[in-house]
Amino acid sequence: MSARDLLQRALGVSVLFLLAHLAGLREFTSVLNGTVGSVAAGWKLSGFLALIYLLLYLASVILVPVLVLAALILMVWQRCVRKEENFSGPRT
Repeated sequence: MSARDLLQRALGVSVLFLLAHLAGLREFTSVLNGTVGSVAAGWKLSGFLALIYLLLYLASVILVPVLVLAALILMVWQRCVRKEENFSGPRT
């Protein structure tokens, strides 16, 4: 995996969470305290939508920063390796 791949995955998770938030799935997390987010949706659908929102929220809070940090560390590592190779010259 490259740094670009890691950043693309972080962006993908962020976009999915933004879409879920804009779609109003946050309201369905009221299932956690025993109320239904939408009477028309029912318990099962409300629980499913709450689960999706919570998983996307946790992924955006936990996974996205880790992916961004990993991409930054990988970029710094690759630059250090390139500088070291340039400094020591080509191997024969």
